[in-house]
Amino acid sequence: MRVLLPILLVSLALQAQPRVQPFVLPNGLRVFHLEDHEHPLVRARLQLDLAPADTPAGLEGLSALALRMFQASASVEGKPDDFDQLLEGSGIQLSREATPTGLAWQVVARSRDQDRALGLLGENLLRTVFDPATLWRQAAACWRDQEPLGASPQVRLRHALAVAPGERPTQASLSAINLEDLIAFRSRVFRPERAVLVLHGDLGLEQAKRLVLLNLGSWVGPVLPATKAAARPPAAPGAPVRIPTSGPGLTLQAVAPPPPEQAPEILALLDLLLPGDPLLPPVRVTLEGCGLVATLEPGPETAAPQALATLHGHLAGLAQRGFTQLELDRARGAWLARRSLDSLHPEALLAAALAEAQGHGAMPGPMKALTLETLNAGLRSWLDPKRLRTGAAGPPEALAPLAPQDPAAK
Repeated sequence: MRVLLPILLVSLALQAQPRVQPFVLPNGLRVFHLEDHEHPLVRARLQLDLAPADTPAGLEGLSALALRMFQASASVEGKPDDFDQLLEGSGIQLSREATPTGLAWQVVARSRDQDRALGLLGENLLRTVFDPATLWRQAAACWRDQEPLGASPQVRLRHALAVAPGERPTQASLSAINLEDLIAFRSRVFRPERAVLVLHGDLGLEQAKRLVLLNLGSWVGPVLPATKAAARPPAAPGAPVRIPTSGPGLTLQAVAPPPPEQAPEILALLDLLLPGDPLLPPVRVTLEGCGLVATLEPGPETAAPQALATLHGHLAGLAQRGFTQLELDRARGAWLARRSLDSLHPEALLAAALAEAQGHGAMPGPMKALTLETLNAGLRSWLDPKRLRTGAAGPPEALAPLAPQDPAAK
């Protein structure tokens, strides 16, 4: 009975998993609909893809500032406070966030409020008029986000390492952004063909098509010249970032952004394999939104340069050793079981559908075909020393022996 129960749960989850029904609006907006009448709720997530080339040099932080301006500025039909009161009174949740690959809007509402919820999403996305009076305040808030008050040294360090040196917002870059820059950025980037909308919940396919067409069908970007934005060259990792603290502890981190064109199946397996690797301690390795994060907290007797060498040595050893066939088989089985149970978690369903829509979602077929050689080659590409961004947080005297701090992190 104990053996049959997990198999039965997986089987039931597979039967309950909603089918993805894609469609495309005439304006190019791609929509992926997951019909699920189990609960009277509707969820929507709209993801707008961005690339480093979308932000001109010297205006780093432009996308984050634009997202803040959406929240703080008025729409053509009311003030920001009116919009917030409308959300609160209707019980509709609307949130915005900057993701590693772009900007996202997420809506959660009761199914009876689905019309109003999609209408509010469309109003916030398409009919917001940036208020120049709030620009300097939002730019200052964006800079505070780079050094979040009250955050632990580990969080501040990871925050500093999450972005390449040449792409980190600075006070100078945020102060240089004016209203014309924001409007030009919105015209250039906020285009329906660059966006994906995922709907999940208690609404049928025809309802979904009607709602999306009604509220987002008028989203048409301006006609732009057929020029290709110049891609930025890959940024060098730079010198170790230093985060001075008042406490005695020392923390070192290495962050590796995802390699280009990495197979999503490798990403999914490494997410399962790395945290439990028995040979990595005292180094902890996880996969997060910014990439692979390796953390070492040495004892007080260890100098920062020695600890940094230890951190790099553990990662080099991991890349050389790789994983075994047994570890691959176990991780693959765990991933397949977890995927089968995703239908019980609407947020996991939304995330999986969005990843597949953007072309970086792991799929069962390629997962089963993945070989050990491919997995270990992917691991080595993640851990290429040329791609690692390193840093340390600790008392100033402990950080002094490290190389000077990258100026872009100041």
